[in-house]
Amino acid sequence: MAKCIITAAVTGGEPVSREMTPYVPCSPEEIVEETVRCWEAGASIVHLHAKEPGTGRPAPDPNPLLKQYVEMIRDRCDIILNVTTGGGRRATAEKLDEMIRERCYLGQEISSMNMGSVNSWTRPYRGTFMNQVPTIRRWAGYMREAGVKPELELYDTGMLNTAKMLAGEGVFEEPLHIQFVMIGRTGFSPTPRALLYCLDEKPVDWTWSVCALGRHELPMGAVAMTLGGHVRVGFEDNIYIRRGELAKSNAQLVERIVTIAEALNIEVATPDEARGILGLGKG
Repeated sequence: MAKCIITAAVTGGEPVSREMTPYVPCSPEEIVEETVRCWEAGASIVHLHAKEPGTGRPAPDPNPLLKQYVEMIRDRCDIILNVTTGGGRRATAEKLDEMIRERCYLGQEISSMNMGSVNSWTRPYRGTFMNQVPTIRRWAGYMREAGVKPELELYDTGMLNTAKMLAGEGVFEEPLHIQFVMIGRTGFSPTPRALLYCLDEKPVDWTWSVCALGRHELPMGAVAMTLGGHVRVGFEDNIYIRRGELAKSNAQLVERIVTIAEALNIEVATPDEARGILGLGKG
């Protein structure tokens, strides 16, 4: 069985702030330390959002902070850097487009990109996260120009079809790396049956990962690993180590999924091994 790549989504994304958990890292120094702990625990990739220091809310000017994270992490470890193109979208469409183009040149190897629009999956379920096909085409071009590999975030089966359509048109270079974001509510149900359907529909040479929210994070991660996939854990998806008990660090969640992998006799990939699996030029 192929080695499993573990991604740590350490910064909590859009909704997770100090109001939800005192343990979410907020300052650049906290985010770097958290990343290093996850790398030491077995993570090969870190997924990053820009956070407002002190509060953990989305930073109003993300790119300077993201650049700082990238540079500081690079000085500490060889983990693969994955910078978001989502979250904190309070700019005009024109300004956002300019921001994403600039963001492709921060020094990361991977950037995530949502493969469509999706209704909000967090209470009170207001609004829609917009990513229209023309936007995806443009941003895919920016990533290709910058030499950044896209990680395609799929929230429902329609987004898988969109990814296949755009790959067939040459918008993306194959083989692709996709992530099934099993949010429940307004997207994929976090069930083995839903995942098996997706695996039947995806091209065989595409690499894939799973992330699931809350209590589903570890069980769906275990299912993904047994099927030859990869897994994401971290505060962006789940802030609890067990029912009712907040995790004190993302590294605890990495350690837990590594323990599960070891129990299943599945080897965990190092960052350079992950680069080889994902076609990032090393390994």
